[in-house]
Amino acid sequence: MKDKKAFNKIIKARASLVIRHPFFASLALRLNVREDYSCRTAWTDGKIFAYNPHYVNILSSEKLEGMAAHVVMHPACNHHRRRQKRDHKTWNKACDYAINWILLDADLTLPDGYLYLDEYRGKTAESVYEILCQGKNDEEPDETRQDINEDDKPDQENSDNDAEQTAGDNEGAEPDDEPTPDGDPGLSGEIRDDPGGSGVGDGAGDEVDWDEAVIQAAVNARGMGKLPAGLELFVENKGCPRLCWQELLARFIEKSARSDYSWLTPNRRYIHLGLYFPSLKNSELNEIVIAVDTSGSITPAELAGFAAEISGIMEQYPATVHLLYCDAKVARHDTFQRCDLPIEIKPEGGGGTDYRPVFTYIDQAGITPACLLYLTDMECNRFPDSPPYYPLLWVKTGGSSREPPFGEAVLMD
Repeated sequence: MKDKKAFNKIIKARASLVIRHPFFASLALRLNVREDYSCRTAWTDGKIFAYNPHYVNILSSEKLEGMAAHVVMHPACNHHRRRQKRDHKTWNKACDYAINWILLDADLTLPDGYLYLDEYRGKTAESVYEILCQGKNDEEPDETRQDINEDDKPDQENSDNDAEQTAGDNEGAEPDDEPTPDGDPGLSGEIRDDPGGSGVGDGAGDEVDWDEAVIQAAVNARGMGKLPAGLELFVENKGCPRLCWQELLARFIEKSARSDYSWLTPNRRYIHLGLYFPSLKNSELNEIVIAVDTSGSITPAELAGFAAEISGIMEQYPATVHLLYCDAKVARHDTFQRCDLPIEIKPEGGGGTDYRPVFTYIDQAGITPACLLYLTDMECNRFPDSPPYYPLLWVKTGGSSREPPFGEAVLMD
């Protein structure tokens, strides 16, 4: 018999994350929730969020939110696929040290007993693991571990009894993953290995692509102004793989058109519990704005290559394309539909550069873009005072090392 109190607490914790910490909420909704009396606290393998109802029931709502965020940060870092032959318990400690500073910086409250050392900030789980294995910090200093409140310890005897009592009810059901004694030394949620094969997240039809999920969650949270600095750094490092600019451009547009969660239609899976959760909806890429810096330093070959890539992408994601030519002002506005492809870029202007007119023009023209692509050599420092409400990608030409004050940037090779 399912413990409804614990289940409802889990669901309410995830709902609270949607409001207060949208980055973690977007990721948490991809995991299937399942109770598991055999574990000490909670665990995930990148597909399931399993929890011990007894442990959940004695946690405050704030600590439960922290645990939910902690659990989902493990697959967000691909910890479930990186252990290899490392010791399971030590690997869990290393992973906790690698992510807890991000959670604490985001003002989340973790369950008592969490692991933290300032010297591990910014380090990978692998590097922390090597330090732990070398015998360093064997005797953990007092500040390493939050003191454990006796009230935050699960009643192991009751857990064992309930597990035995429910065994008959679950006969014939798929067994829980093999329990790992002391597999969660930080008492905030254990990471277990990816079992392999296909799996489903909440609302997904196949295995979660956690790299893509992290980027999408960051875009959503950044748009709401709720992406903490620690997560900005984490996401930036996450996007460091050297991909060609064409692929990065395609990914950016795909993210702008990708399905997302909406409050307009409730998730029917939770309505019978009296809980109003967002459902997965398909977003259409209605309008896209492309701004071209016509100050004269972008070569015809770069313009042709950029236009070809945009045309190819728009074949997959039909939209109205607003093409703006701008130097110190918007010189021309062309509009393209799918039937007008391929796009041809014929720049006008050639004077000095000012990025502000494009953003002002979009607002005054009443355009509501799914995203803005700005092709420029970045040889200008006149930006708007604040970032726009829509996603922005700067496509940099000429090998510029300058970084814009907001938005994402990709170097056009």
